[in-house]
Amino acid sequence: MLKGSKHLRIAGMLEIVIGVLMLLFTWTLVGAGDFSAVLNEAAASNALMSIVILYGFHIFEILAGIIGIVCANKKSALTLVLGLALFFINLWEFFSYGTDVMQIVMHAITLIVPYYYLHNAYRNFKG
Repeated sequence: MLKGSKHLRIAGMLEIVIGVLMLLFTWTLVGAGDFSAVLNEAAASNALMSIVILYGFHIFEILAGIIGIVCANKKSALTLVLGLALFFINLWEFFSYGTDVMQIVMHAITLIVPYYYLHNAYRNFKG
């Protein structure tokens, strides 16, 4: 058994849970109201692109979690690459969306699970 396999499994499960919850949260927010009278065509296009990116990222989190669980007992470069991608995407969110203290704290907390995933993927890869 590799050093990080148990913890990589836990991190994978956490990524799946976070991805599913965030998909549901995004879906709920998208259907929360009718903004057609407020948005012009350019703003609606930007909003649609943001929604597609959010859905894509959360689906990526779910897939990374599944792959982390499946590859937890192996030396896998794929889990290491996925961990790096998860961590840097969340780090980018931390620096780009932090305008008030609550958002900064929330994004700092969301960096914990991707770091945990990356750390244990590295421990597995190292052997």
